[in-house]
Amino acid sequence: MNRIANITHKLFYDNKVLMVFSFVVAVIIWLLVVISFSPVDTAVIKDVPVTLDLANSVPAQFDLEIFGQSEFSVDVEVSGKRYILSSVADKNSVKVVAQTAYVDSAGKHTLTLKASKVKESDEFEIVGLSDEFIEVFFDVYMEQDFNLEPRINADDELVEKGFVAGDPVLSAESVVISGPATEVRAVKSVFAEINIDKPLSQTKTQAAEINAYNEAGAVLHYLSYNYGNSDVTVTVPVYYVVNKPTSVTFKNAPSAYIDEPFSYTINPAQFNAGIQGIDGSNTVESIAIATIDFAQLKPGKNVFTVSADSVPSVYSLESFNDFEVTVSVTGCKSKTLTVPAENISFVNAPQSYNVESVVRSVGSVTVVGPEASLSVVTPSELFATVDLSGADLSATQQEFSARVSVKNSEDCWVSGSYSVVVSQ
Repeated sequence: MNRIANITHKLFYDNKVLMVFSFVVAVIIWLLVVISFSPVDTAVIKDVPVTLDLANSVPAQFDLEIFGQSEFSVDVEVSGKRYILSSVADKNSVKVVAQTAYVDSAGKHTLTLKASKVKESDEFEIVGLSDEFIEVFFDVYMEQDFNLEPRINADDELVEKGFVAGDPVLSAESVVISGPATEVRAVKSVFAEINIDKPLSQTKTQAAEINAYNEAGAVLHYLSYNYGNSDVTVTVPVYYVVNKPTSVTFKNAPSAYIDEPFSYTINPAQFNAGIQGIDGSNTVESIAIATIDFAQLKPGKNVFTVSADSVPSVYSLESFNDFEVTVSVTGCKSKTLTVPAENISFVNAPQSYNVESVVRSVGSVTVVGPEASLSVVTPSELFATVDLSGADLSATQQEFSARVSVKNSEDCWVSGSYSVVVSQ
């Protein structure tokens, strides 16, 4: 007993031990005071997400969905003892739910927000919300196809001086619009729009923004285009303006006429148009409005009508619609021959296609050329090639075009179009 008393006496009279003991007691007393007498404080929990759960909800019973903004957040003010707020109150300790019990029709609805603690045992209270309500648009889902039109918004002139813009070209002609039925039904026009910030001197292709408009010309909202994959481009063709003589080119000409084809006239002889691929630094001597196949030519005058709008890579600036081309085939005559069966060949035949049962000749073939050269052309010098790439394997009889040509002649050619009938 005396021994224990001695030890105790030494401990309490040991300054170092006494200091440690005093510190521990002070901490315990401080904790008791903080816990028992800590002042009530308030704090704001920032950006707490709002829960919008439509599963088994009133809107779901009416097939209503949310369109437009569907993600919201609010600040939640809480109160409690300071040590509780600093250690417990955060985004994970509170939840905010939007009330949808009264949403039973399409349109914009004001939803009341209700906040609560995730754990009822947490020792803090919810004081208020930064927003008591949110506005949400509800409607029935709908989708529909619409034609797409180009719209170009230019800050200044669309093209530089001396150039002209052709009709815009879209990468897609239509678009699927989906979203709230009220908005989809209101669509009257849909545009693929691009903005041009400075005048163009060459053709430009640009990604477009798609917008749907109602009858009053207002942009409709909450809509999706091509299910969110609305990659559409608008191409603005740009042409350099020239006024040049007109010309034609020839194809499938016999060797004697490649460098010196027959004379021709074109009415009108001048063409005011825009041409791609040139500018003020380079130009053309004439504008080729058409390519004429020698198979279209017979002795005498051959007259062709060419649409001014059909000239490739050219944008017509004329008020007239057509050109009249007259090709004079002089110094030539014609005669009629038959292509023998052994001179008929077939190309691109589908596998297992039977080409044995065929008309044995191609008759009434018109051959044109100078009289002296024409007189020595015989049927054995005529050859026909038949392309069977489009054959229908289920058909018992089909007609195919035949390309007929003259071999071993420098100035004779076959005029007209021909065909053969193949039976399986």
